[in-house]
Amino acid sequence: MNVLFIGNSHTFVHYVPLRVQAFAAAHGRQLDAVMLTHPGMGLDWHLEQSQTYFNLMTGGYDAVVLQHNAHPFPGRDSLLAAGERLIALVPEGTKPYLYMTWSEKVNPQGQEAMSAAYEELAAKTGAAVCPVGRIWQQVAAAHPEEDLYFADGEHSSVLGASLAAAVIGRTLLGLERTPEICYKDAKELEQLPQDPRMIDLVVQEDGELGLESGV
Repeated sequence: MNVLFIGNSHTFVHYVPLRVQAFAAAHGRQLDAVMLTHPGMGLDWHLEQSQTYFNLMTGGYDAVVLQHNAHPFPGRDSLLAAGERLIALVPEGTKPYLYMTWSEKVNPQGQEAMSAAYEELAAKTGAAVCPVGRIWQQVAAAHPEEDLYFADGEHSSVLGASLAAAVIGRTLLGLERTPEICYKDAKELEQLPQDPRMIDLVVQEDGELGLESGV
């Protein structure tokens, strides 16, 4: 299964596509992931990039996973406008999936608007929803001892990225997606070693967020 991931840091931090690939392998499926991401950019930005068109038109992907801005979430109209345009480019034979992200740690009440917007886009376009945000909130409530967030309260911890990968992987493979099953998967994916040459999110000495290789 060939899958293209289009998004921003909520896709590349702790390499969600790599964790989806590992999840599929653990379930006896080969999944080859390609990632097009840029920090802070949404689907509207990706619509202006030539590599988006090139990959969609020539990549022969079975699925494309789309992720819009999350923090702050720019709202329903922004997601629908960019999402409908991008999904219209998806060639026949490639199934679009929507990576529903999570609201900020200090803004749990923002989840409903984000989730509803992704579900509306799916209803309008026939895309499938990977309901990461909804399951994230349920897992966080059931396991308060765990922290799904990175230090900034916006990005994911390794466990949070692993949970996102479990939800996406289960959606791609058509498997059950209860919070407890996804949490169990996430705890396993949390142990996945990362190539030290990869770039990931870190907290620098001055307290600012940055990118560093080998984290």
